[in-house]
Amino acid sequence: MPDAPSNYSKEYIPPWGVIAICFALGLVFLGMGNADRVFWHLTSVGEPVPGRVVETRSHRVSPRDTYLTFTPRVEFTDPGGVQREMNVKSGSSHYNFRKGDRVTVLWRADDQSVAIELPFKRHFGLSILFWTFTLIGAGLVVLSLWFVFRRWRGRRQVI
Repeated sequence: MPDAPSNYSKEYIPPWGVIAICFALGLVFLGMGNADRVFWHLTSVGEPVPGRVVETRSHRVSPRDTYLTFTPRVEFTDPGGVQREMNVKSGSSHYNFRKGDRVTVLWRADDQSVAIELPFKRHFGLSILFWTFTLIGAGLVVLSLWFVFRRWRGRRQVI
């Protein structure tokens, strides 16, 4: 006895729980793929003004350190129009600034301090990893939205 013909036009549409998990995982992967940029944006506090590196000093934070810490001195005009020359408080072991370099100074008027806005760079291996996370996250979010659309479209056809 032959089987009843099946309807191949119906596609599997996952339940709401699976769609929600897919969407949530997509957001998590998107967050992981862009966490460094978000963190950089949240921690770079101050009003950006153009400036110039006047001098770069190097020193050891403690006598036992095996590396040097670089603290640049910058000149800039604050938003109030006052010409200033100040040292950056927090040094780094990897500043790539030389005397005369044009930089963006982050002026913090409340505590009279400055920082230098570093150009955002990712290393090649990290870039591949973060782009992979971003693409997986975007794919999961789009897939979950597609499933929601299919459920909505299927409900409209049934009614």
